[in-house]
Amino acid sequence: MIARGIGSKTENKPKLKFSNNGSSFCTSLGKYSIGKNYVGKYGKAYKLHGLDATNSNAFARSIVLHKYDKVPYEEQDRAIVHSLGCPMINDLYYDRIEKIIDSSKQNIILDIYY
Repeated sequence: MIARGIGSKTENKPKLKFSNNGSSFCTSLGKYSIGKNYVGKYGKAYKLHGLDATNSNAFARSIVLHKYDKVPYEEQDRAIVHSLGCPMINDLYYDRIEKIIDSSKQNIILDIYY
């Protein structure tokens, strides 16, 4: 389960909007390279580098992969918490993938699609 950007919300419930604009607070679709980690507001986070025209501003927008305890572990059929455009994942799932990311000797690609 990944939370989406608060700017992606529309009045039309099943329809979402996506943007690469810095002030949109929207999720940006596309492939990302997971970069170096740092410790921020939500603990350890990974900088993301957009690889497509739809997310090329990710690094400049400070879009990062981080955990957030309000994101549920199980899939939901209702709205969950929103980010400012960053993919946020549940603590338990984050603990699992953190080990994979940190031990990888190759670049890892994150694909955000809808």
